[in-house]
Amino acid sequence: MRAAYLVAALLANPSHALDNGLIVPPMGWSSWYGFTSNINETMVYEMAQGMVSTGLHAAGYEHIWLDDGWAVARVNTTGCCLDYGPAPGCKDSCKVIEEASLFPSGMGALVKKVHDLDLKFGIYTSKGPKTCLGYQPTQPHRPGACGYEQIDADTYVHDWDVDQVKDDGCGACPQHDPWQAMATALNNTGKPIWYAIHAGTQPNASYAKYSNMWRVGGDLSSATFDMWTNRLDLATAPGQAALTGPGAFPNPDFLEVGYTPRNPKGRAGLSTLIERRSMFTMWAALPGPLILSAELRPNKPWGGVDPDILAILTNKEVIAINQDTLAAPMRPISRLDGAEVWKKPLASGAAAIILFYRNTTGQQYGQAGAGSTKPEAGEEYHAVDEPGSKYYKPSPSTSSLPLLVSAGTSVPAGTMLSKVMCNAGGLSFDVPVETGAVVYRDDKTLCLGAVGTCKCSNPPSPKLGLAKCNAADPTQLFTFRNGVLSAGPKKDVNSGPTCPGDRGNSLLIYPEQDHANEQWSYNTQTGEIKQSATGFGPYCMGTAAAVPPPAPPTRVIGVTWEELGFPPSKSVAVRDVWAGKDLGSFTGQFNATVQYHETATFIFH
Repeated sequence: MRAAYLVAALLANPSHALDNGLIVPPMGWSSWYGFTSNINETMVYEMAQGMVSTGLHAAGYEHIWLDDGWAVARVNTTGCCLDYGPAPGCKDSCKVIEEASLFPSGMGALVKKVHDLDLKFGIYTSKGPKTCLGYQPTQPHRPGACGYEQIDADTYVHDWDVDQVKDDGCGACPQHDPWQAMATALNNTGKPIWYAIHAGTQPNASYAKYSNMWRVGGDLSSATFDMWTNRLDLATAPGQAALTGPGAFPNPDFLEVGYTPRNPKGRAGLSTLIERRSMFTMWAALPGPLILSAELRPNKPWGGVDPDILAILTNKEVIAINQDTLAAPMRPISRLDGAEVWKKPLASGAAAIILFYRNTTGQQYGQAGAGSTKPEAGEEYHAVDEPGSKYYKPSPSTSSLPLLVSAGTSVPAGTMLSKVMCNAGGLSFDVPVETGAVVYRDDKTLCLGAVGTCKCSNPPSPKLGLAKCNAADPTQLFTFRNGVLSAGPKKDVNSGPTCPGDRGNSLLIYPEQDHANEQWSYNTQTGEIKQSATGFGPYCMGTAAAVPPPAPPTRVIGVTWEELGFPPSKSVAVRDVWAGKDLGSFTGQFNATVQYHETATFIFH
């Protein structure tokens, strides 16, 4: 991490309380998104070697971050290391232990090998008594950090010499604020440690006070444009921007740039190269962490970081925007009819200007109430309905309901349904008051029912989809009570995994689990069936197969000097970052032709 110790920048951000001197977002690789718990020391070290051999390290990527699945127990000979901390007078060290079958050389040895490549090493924990994987019945106990913050911090730093810690949000720690406790423990080690947390979705000043970066939403579960733009909305909410500064950054999750076993090259429905470049641009300008989870080892069948991907990830001028030591948040200048203009001030006095052709002119996502209008000076944009919505109106009006995409005849019988962003594929239904068929409003000959089997789930379960209405089909008989949509005794509608060939998380008729994924709400006006308890949505029952109207392939997007706060006669030199080309000087306004879903990025001097 270049320019990591800048005292002046720290003083410029009074909300930052971590005494670690770290200023700019991290750049590196994490094991979770691409590989989940399929980790071991050989794989992690080979990824580190791949970071060097691909040229990513030379471009500034330096963090190797091991996520969940490594911790298996604590040193607990006498049994005094309890769930929420050591018992009084406990003589055991209670140090966390790595799983020996996965890390036979020990964590310290792996960290040293990564350090010998001139890279940094990160470790994972969670704020509760167990890690997130530890709550799954097929996993070992996998201890979390609650009550063991100082013991774990000392183990990570003094025993293993790690450089960063991710503290996940699973479980509760009732005796104290877990983020404050771990931040204090890490500071007590005397080594600057990058500290990342996974807290709530709403902006909270304590996140910036006790961590270097905080997650703004749930895990990115599919490499799609609509999902990552939802996380972008959450990360750029006005409350998040107010917390952003040197050493304090909202984290929209990993970069979906590159290929993995979960999202192999060539899989249908993945983001295009233009969309991946746009994601990289917006993550860089936030500024947010540039953390990959792609395959970095050569010659894997699912691909990895091919020349096209490397050209995105190693663009020095975009990276410079991300690593700028002012660490100022980008803010919207205008967001009108699917065309967005963003501005990010830079330490040099220049500004990064981003023109984003995000949507069509309201057709893809509908119109919100009276329509999107530009706010007057001093007004803020507010998402209509809930955070992350793609509807924007001037404050204080936030009363309009979103209009669901109506796919009409483009959604035939046999279409599998998925958990999708409500405003990008959510469908409208008539749900029975008690028990009966759930009918698709756009074609009342179609009902919810089983349309195949998901073999990726455990156990394999019927996939939910649109089938020809058949009163004799037991899979089309549903009961909706207390937020649970049941399809027979102890069978509930649940969002399942993303299997190869699927688009989005499958919806399954699954054995009841009393889990948040089974909680739904129904809006009788719009017909939406929304997953109500995730907190990271809005997710609805719908289909990624719904095809929106075709968008014009290009669009002219412009910005005036008045909008940027420049004097009208000011001459501004403009450089195209992705083209690596100076465009000359402009006065009064600047326009550019932008491709659909592209971010055209410029430096204004």
